[in-house]
Amino acid sequence: MPIPNLLHPVPIRIQQLDLTETYQDDDYREPIQQALYEETKIVNGQVMFGSDEELNVKLGGVAAGASGYVLFRYYDLNKKGIELKLNDRFIKIGNITIDAYIIKLTPKGHYTDVGGATLVRAFFADRAPSRQGLDI
Repeated sequence: MPIPNLLHPVPIRIQQLDLTETYQDDDYREPIQQALYEETKIVNGQVMFGSDEELNVKLGGVAAGASGYVLFRYYDLNKKGIELKLNDRFIKIGNITIDAYIIKLTPKGHYTDVGGATLVRAFFADRAPSRQGLDI
């Protein structure tokens, strides 16, 4: 089974949204007030800051810009029991403290003998950039 290598991997601290403990609006199925997150997990990923090439919505839709993306191997995620979902958040990328949320997931690195993707690209965006001193 081929397992692709990451280029210059760094530890990524991930907090996954815990919908079972978060109060949600019954009609809109979204968190009310403060969303609750599971314990922080650390997994290696390949980071690219400042890339939003795949996130422009066409035909009058809103353009959702990303601050960048992290490329993960499914092998590493499965080993840690992580299944990435939209609105999971990154709190630290390498030695950079950040508060960014996953806005899009794209499978990559498809192999026939594996039956599909071996990598996933998690695009992230900062929801409150004024709170941080980062220029990404």
